[in-house]
This record gives sequence, structure tokens and C-alpha cells, in this order.
Amino acid sequence: MTVRVRKNHASREGGVAAAILHAIQNSPREISLHFILGSKRILLALTKGLQDCEDRNWLGVDDGSLLKVIIAALRGRGTRCTMREAGEEDRVHMWQANELAKLGLDDGVPTALNTEVPGAYRLDGIKLSSGSQSIFYKAIKAERHKPDRMKTTIMLDITRHAARDLSGKTPTDADIWRSIRNPDISRTTRDFLWRCLHQAYKIGSHWTNIPNFEHWGICRHCQVEETMEHILIECDAPGRETLWSLAQRLWEMKGFQWPEMDMGRVLACGLVDVQNNAGKSDKGANRLFRILISETAHLIWKLRCTRVIERGSDPNRYFSEPEIHNKWLYCINTRLKTDALLTDTRKYDKRALKIRTVQDTWNGVLKDPENLPEIWVRQSGFLVGIPPLQ
Repeated sequence: MTVRVRKNHASREGGVAAAILHAIQNSPREISLHFILGSKRILLALTKGLQDCEDRNWLGVDDGSLLKVIIAALRGRGTRCTMREAGEEDRVHMWQANELAKLGLDDGVPTALNTEVPGAYRLDGIKLSSGSQSIFYKAIKAERHKPDRMKTTIMLDITRHAARDLSGKTPTDADIWRSIRNPDISRTTRDFLWRCLHQAYKIGSHWTNIPNFEHWGICRHCQVEETMEHILIECDAPGRETLWSLAQRLWEMKGFQWPEMDMGRVLACGLVDVQNNAGKSDKGANRLFRILISETAHLIWKLRCTRVIERGSDPNRYFSEPEIHNKWLYCINTRLKTDALLTDTRKYDKRALKIRTVQDTWNGVLKDPENLPEIWVRQSGFLVGIPPLQ
């Protein structure tokens, strides 16, 4: 039996392990099984490396909890099971398995797996001679591990579906967490996105059960419960709509169509894959999209905090249209100039940005491009092509 699935589980190869377990649990117990695996790592863990993995109780082994269940399931069958790595001669079978996996992914129906290890096959603990300070530390952390927060799980799923719309690929949880640490996203904005994924900001329902503070959970402009999605996507208070319109305007100057914005797309901005006319990934456009979405969303949040906390949601103290416009322009132009400064190899050595990367990002959206030199990052006075409001 050939098993291969799309890797959209907790790790890139978690889907392969899940498919193996599914095949074992749904095959007649009296037949022998033969697995042809596209994952060399999983093959090694289940064969030559099995003793070492079990001595460590699978700690530090990617997808170890699933692999542990697989071994218990195989021992419970009592029939012959063989495995080998896929070769060139298995190309057709692997392609067919991959197509079946895509169908399973697209039908939206989850596959139930029994991940309970029967008591007779449960091997717990770490063999002392195989342990190390690192392994024992991981064991202590595992004992203290708390289940994933439901709110975080929901936000990860929202982000995953949005990323699939933006790039055609379904990212794992690890891919999503890595994407918000993308160096194209500024450090303070990375922290903002991280908190959004965890729903860690004290807004909305956070205030519901705090006596005398329940009103803090209501948007005082729209009179609805405040959520981060409401703040960034729905709120009618001055600022939000203007800022997204400016981001859209600059993006369309680059020559691309602006996607309808929602919370998932904000959080998935680091996973976008914009294609150029040749059908290839446009690295400069991808980078500009990440910058525009992340900086605009963060600025909307900062203006909301100033409006609500510092100015008490007083309509007489709302930001004016020119103020909002110029704050966004200052933010984006500052990022543009920072990019140019970071190309200085004498100051930043190997950490310096490549001139071509910066120019590919901003070309097409600059003011008076016909008057700029070819290598404009070495000059001064360049700005994005949206003028300030007086």
C-alpha cells in the first residue's frame, strides 16, 4: 500500500504519519502491509532509529506522538509489515496517492484517527543511559504542557484558509508562526501580529465579567462588541477605511489587483505569493504586500488606541482626514527610507539588504520615477507617489 498525503498537519510530514496510521487502522488485521514512503525521516524513525526513539520516549522527535501510536498499532496486529523508501519506479503510484490526498483535503471532511495507545503497548519514561540534559528538560516541559488555547487554534485556522486563497497553498501551523517573523515585517509589527493570533489584546469580551468595566468591551463609535476584526476591518470610526484605501492605492500603482481585506488576510500577509505575467513568484511585489498590509493594520490599531484610551472616544477629538492620511504616508515613507539605509554594506555587512531587493519592492510606486536615477536607493529625497494632504 502506498501512502502519501498533503503535509498540512502540525509538521510538514505529519500528514504522512497520519496517513500511515489511517491505513493501519482501516486495513483487515489478517493481511500484511507494505508501505512505500516518500519521507526518509519517518522511515528511519520507524525502522533503524526506532530503538533510540523509544529510549527517549519520542521526545524531540518530530510527530513523535503520532509515530508512537503507529508502532503500538503495528505491534497489535501481529501480521507482517514492511517499509521502504520510494524510488524512481514508484513515481506513478506516488502521484496517484498525492492526487487522492488532494481530494481528501478539498472535501473538507476530517478523518478521525484513534490516537490512544493500548496499555499493553504503552512504553513511558526515558531510558537513563539514553538521556541528556536537553532530553530531560523537554520531558519536564512536556509534563507542564497545556493544551493549545482554543482562541489561538481558531485564529490559526482562519489564517490558514486566507493563506490558501492568497497563495494556493495550505500552510501548517509552523508555517504561519514563521511567516509573522518574516524579516520584511518590522519588529513591533511582528509582535502585534503574534498577539492578534493569540487574541491576547484586552478588548471586547475580556471586559464582560469585570464589574463596572463592561462598557470597555463595546466600540463606543459603532455600539457593538469590539474585536480585533471589528477594529481592523469593520469599524466606521474615522481612520480605518482611509488607511486601507491608501494601501490599496499604492498596491494598484504596482500593477496588481487589491484583494478584499479580512482578518485572515491580514494575519496571512507573510504567506502571500503574487505571480507576475510570466507566472512566476514576484518577490518584490510579495515583499511590498507584506509591508503594506502589516504596517497599515498596525497603524489602524495604534490610532484606535489613541482615540479610545488617550482621547476617550470623544468625537470632537477624532483624527482629521489629513492627519490620518499623513500619518500613513509618514509610516510608509519611513519604511521606504529605512529599506534604503539598510542596503549599506559598510555598516551592516552581511546583514545588509540587497539593492535589487529594495528596488524591486518599491519600483512602480515612487514619486516622479522618471527623474530618479537607475540606482535610486543611493540618493536622497525619494518618496512614494502619494502626496500629503494639507
